Amino acid sequence: MISATVKIYLIAVHTSIAGLLWGLDTGSIGAVTQMAQLDESMGRLSTGTLGIYVSCILLSASLSSLCSGYVADFLSRKYAIMTGGLIFSIGAVLSASATSYPMLFCARLITGVGQGQSISVVTIYLCELAPHRIRGTVATMLQMLITVGIAAGFFIAYGSSRLHNSLAWRTPFIVEAAHGIILAFGMLFIPHSPRWLVQRGRFDEAKLVLQKYRDSADIDEELLSIKGSLEEENTQQASFSEVFAKRYIRRSILGIFIMAFMMLSGVDTVLYYAPILFAQAGFPSQRASFLASGVSGIVNLLCTIPAQLWVDKWGRKFPLIGGGIAMSICYLGIGTLYATYGEKINGEVRINGKAPQWAVIALIYIFIGNFAWSWAVVIKIYACEIMPTRLRAKACAIQQLANWMVNFAVTLTAPMFLRASPSGPYFMFCSATFFTSVVCYLFMPETKEKSLEEIEELFEKKAEFSESF
Repeated sequence: MISATVKIYLIAVHTSIAGLLWGLDTGSIGAVTQMAQLDESMGRLSTGTLGIYVSCILLSASLSSLCSGYVADFLSRKYAIMTGGLIFSIGAVLSASATSYPMLFCARLITGVGQGQSISVVTIYLCELAPHRIRGTVATMLQMLITVGIAAGFFIAYGSSRLHNSLAWRTPFIVEAAHGIILAFGMLFIPHSPRWLVQRGRFDEAKLVLQKYRDSADIDEELLSIKGSLEEENTQQASFSEVFAKRYIRRSILGIFIMAFMMLSGVDTVLYYAPILFAQAGFPSQRASFLASGVSGIVNLLCTIPAQLWVDKWGRKFPLIGGGIAMSICYLGIGTLYATYGEKINGEVRINGKAPQWAVIALIYIFIGNFAWSWAVVIKIYACEIMPTRLRAKACAIQQLANWMVNFAVTLTAPMFLRASPSGPYFMFCSATFFTSVVCYLFMPETKEKSLEEIEELFEKKAEFSESF
């Protein structure tokens, strides 16, 4: 008989296909836009248009994520993820069948709507379903599937680039559409969040879910704890404005800050435009830069595994502070190398000398590894778990909006920034990651091994202490 813990892990794997979809797109889109077959089908994209096309998914995803709070509260976490998977699949099918750039742009915007809807809700759902002793490990499954998707996306694009017709760039979109359908269909067999059921007054159903997905016998105690945490707040409907009420303002700002600065680390610039970065660092051929990008996907995946296993032992502060400092050192090194050895030839940035080239490549891989074991895993969990159940969906929607809007701005401008200044982008990302580490050290309470209700009590005490002065 399958244990309750194993069932939760299986649910986490399936719902985290939403992350796989994101990873597949992130890993493949940079390579797709650099394929000669796409140029032959539709013409060459200018640097500015390239940034707009790659980043437009983040614009629609950010707007969709803002609405995801309402959808997750109204339809349920379960059906919010399902509808997101369906919309994503529609966008991917349209991309695969596109015959012009306007159609590709529209399809990518639709894909973003589905992506924003599904991925915004998965962490909420997993945090609410999992018991506190494995909550971190379960919630990091989303990031694990993102990294799997990134690595797979790189190599799918690398493999399809060998085709000599438009299937070369259409194949990655076909693969994404298939997985979106799998996500949506499988959600029919996934249980509702017990906390969402309690919030809706469906106590008997919530108890059945807890009985099925808990190995311990203290089901009634957990159910009473959930009821107690919601009892005071159930007098009125949650609103976006309440997220910024005096009682919640500190944790709300903290969650929004770390989610926004997660993207100012420049990680998606490295992942989206990996072929360009590796071409600048000494891999001028298309296949060589694609392969180097694929290796970065493998590094990303391998370094996520330790965090997946030990995030609940490490806690939340250590990965955020330690990982941030390590990433800022990598960026400082890359920026210094480009400032010293970089130059522009015919409008293209290049770095002179084999040793500096290999040093830059190594530092890019080290940066990706450090992001994977630290910020990639912990930030979304922490930002989600510090908010109370009644406000969690709407708070996480705002956090995700901040995350994707910053990512949109960074990704939109990255191609022009990378070509305009050899070292500037890296020094900017270095400053942002170091600043975030300092903020986390000063203002971030540890939530290790605490239930969601205990975390709520921790922040309530801090709010009461602040108000006493």
